[in-house]
Amino acid sequence: MALYRREESIPLPPSNAEAYNTACQYCTVGCGYKVYVWPDGLAGGLKASDNAFGVDFSSPQPPLVGFSYTESMHSTIRKRDGRTYHVAIVPAHDSPINPMGNHSSRGAVNAKTTWSDSRPTQARLHYPLLRNGNEFNAIPWDAAIELQARVIKGVADKHGADALCSKIYDHGGGGGGMENTYGTGRLLFTGLQMKHVGIHNRPGYSSETWGTRDRGVHELNYCYEDARLADTIMLWGSNAYDTATVFFVAHMMPNLQGATKDEKKKHYTSGEPAAPARMVIVDPRISATVNAARETGAKVLHLRPNLGTDYMLMNAVARAVWEKKYYNKDFLNQHTDMTTFEDYKKKSLELDMPYKDFMARAQKITGVPAAQIEEAATWIAQPKPGGHWRRSLILYEKGVIWNYRQYDAVAAIAQLGALSFNIGRPGTGTGRVGGHQEGYARPDYPGPKPPPDVDKYVQDGKGKIFWLTGCNPYLAAQNNAYFRKRIGERAQTLTDYLSAQKQGDGEPASMEHLAARILEGLDKTNGLFITVQNIYMIESARDAHLILPAAQWGEAENISLNCGDRLMRLDDRFMDPPGDAKPDWEIHGLVGQKLEALYQADGKADIAKRFAGMDWKHGADVVKSIQDDLYAGMDTKVPASRASTLDPESFKGVDYAYLRKVGQKGIQTPVRTDPNTGALVGTKRLYSTFYFMTKDGKFSWYGTRPWDDHASATVVAGYLKSDRTKYPFWFTMGRSQPLWQTSYHMRHVPEKTETTLLPFVQINPADVKKLGVTNGDIVMIHNDQGNETFAVYETDAVPPGMVFALMYHWLGTSNSLTSPYTDPMSTNPWYKGTRVGIRKLSGGLASVIATTSFRPTNTFV
Repeated sequence: MALYRREESIPLPPSNAEAYNTACQYCTVGCGYKVYVWPDGLAGGLKASDNAFGVDFSSPQPPLVGFSYTESMHSTIRKRDGRTYHVAIVPAHDSPINPMGNHSSRGAVNAKTTWSDSRPTQARLHYPLLRNGNEFNAIPWDAAIELQARVIKGVADKHGADALCSKIYDHGGGGGGMENTYGTGRLLFTGLQMKHVGIHNRPGYSSETWGTRDRGVHELNYCYEDARLADTIMLWGSNAYDTATVFFVAHMMPNLQGATKDEKKKHYTSGEPAAPARMVIVDPRISATVNAARETGAKVLHLRPNLGTDYMLMNAVARAVWEKKYYNKDFLNQHTDMTTFEDYKKKSLELDMPYKDFMARAQKITGVPAAQIEEAATWIAQPKPGGHWRRSLILYEKGVIWNYRQYDAVAAIAQLGALSFNIGRPGTGTGRVGGHQEGYARPDYPGPKPPPDVDKYVQDGKGKIFWLTGCNPYLAAQNNAYFRKRIGERAQTLTDYLSAQKQGDGEPASMEHLAARILEGLDKTNGLFITVQNIYMIESARDAHLILPAAQWGEAENISLNCGDRLMRLDDRFMDPPGDAKPDWEIHGLVGQKLEALYQADGKADIAKRFAGMDWKHGADVVKSIQDDLYAGMDTKVPASRASTLDPESFKGVDYAYLRKVGQKGIQTPVRTDPNTGALVGTKRLYSTFYFMTKDGKFSWYGTRPWDDHASATVVAGYLKSDRTKYPFWFTMGRSQPLWQTSYHMRHVPEKTETTLLPFVQINPADVKKLGVTNGDIVMIHNDQGNETFAVYETDAVPPGMVFALMYHWLGTSNSLTSPYTDPMSTNPWYKGTRVGIRKLSGGLASVIATTSFRPTNTFV
């Protein structure tokens, strides 16, 4: 029985179909895709000459290497001309990222996420909506823009920029990209000079990776080729098989299988041994990545640290590297700062403590046996026969980034890479796997470092406006139950005031009068005016006063780059947005233009000037503004040896015409101009000359804060010190392969919703027995922050005493349980660890159990 509508057949695009290049809208990998659009009523033929794919379909495609075109890669759309069109979105065989048309289960449904009036994506927002009591009414764009601008101006004029708050994405792909990050930042930072701004997945305007950037190393410094050339691949806090699938399958796995020996010989020095890669995985769970690596037959070392101890484990591996003298003295002396190195040796390596005592303490804190710690050091740093330096690619992601004392964790892994000489050389690198793709091009943030916690700021009753763009903090913010409660209360206070005033004074006669009444309400109450700018009516919109409909991927041009290669490509526009939805850059630009006009009318030309130049008509205009604003004084006419001195994501001289010309080949950032030829040239990997992003070009070391047994995270520390029978389980969370982030699209795609009908929690078989539950039972997970219900998945992936829950689901968020702790050095949260209790409810839901597979998701049998 099919759980959703299946197609008997799908049409082939005719040979004259419109053809576009794009990258997948989802994960960090950014697989290349081709898009074909053609009118309903036409179809291509089976012969290669009769279809736009140029493939012969008169006989079955060969397994694995055949052309991929499945029913999830086809859909129908309706353009603004009123006609129905077919869309086919298929993996690009000419992409260097996903050779032979490889793709993930997420990219396979790109076509199903397109807007249609005949599929669940019809739920897309079409028009600006204004709250009227307990309902929303459609209003014209001019009215919506005027209201937003007048409320912003009124608040800023009376209370200053500190009363303006926002949360907004900083990524590429999925509706982000250079145009949108610049257009939004141009208004918020240059125009409004706001500092109370949080990023989509964290409470402040912080980098996830200051710990490495402050060392002089940008987190995106390697390339996918390095995964093919490495002697050892280390994945720390990254379940890459599930979350960066094609990177693992197409680039890491061949190396583990020994299929890249010939590539290695081209890059290795004379006589250097080239063997199949080993893999070191650091993850408390036996993830799909662990077992996928083992399935290749490769040597795999799996370290399973206690939650929140990773930076101590990193320092322990580094101490073993030091004791075994697996470091390059010349590199350290010539290319790293020897003054800060002394601080690193004292505080991070703790050389004053005898090695045996140090390792015994590290084992006790982290739960990882000292022998495994030393083995990891050997695998990533021991010189190869003949004295050749080992080539290790050290990669990390959310398990490090969302860890306890995350600044120290990110710094420690960067320093492990530098100490072991694993940076800048082919087959090496120390950087992020990535979550979203990248696409950051904003003016400088005007706030301090570390930034204020905007979530706490608004919860504490501060701020007057909260503008949420391209994010869903009602699922993504930490300590979420309290966050939702406080934001909802403040929004309702303003809503109630406006309703009461309407009953007494009648309906405002204009947007100017409505704005005045809103400003009056913000002065007389502790209300909060909320604007949500998104593609769907998300959870965070339920308390909003104004909703602005945004365009998404495929509905406007979008320049993004993937994380591993920093490969920049153009996601071309191939369809119209629904209704009157607009790109985020255009919406923010319109608000900027209105603010400019209002300040000009007030005779405040100096303020009005901050909003000048936002009258963009097309994405290409925004790209020109980026070039003029951010890159005007940047000298990119430098030799390859100085490429690492450039902004790692900069693309001076690149425009839509250039990106359309290079297609899937793209160009790797930073982009420089060849001094001899004048041609634009990409950069394969950074720091090949060991010149780093510091004033003197030397790697800068950092001495770790001493271990305090989680004391800085006061809520979690309190749980650990109290009676542990109340909250006996460690709780962590993360992504799953079928879904993407908050499932903003996936919840509208039956092919995805049917795989994960409910939020789930993974529980070890020993704990399942103790709790008296079974697969599919619904349990209540709770602590002092909140509670949520989850469906039980019994698995050996998690150790006894620890549970792992799906991060976000439209029926619940794990963040209801996370603590309010943020690292004071970065304002970044610890999503990955807290304590919880689990209560069994009355069982499961028969319909869910009947259609859901509870087979292990981390095995391949």
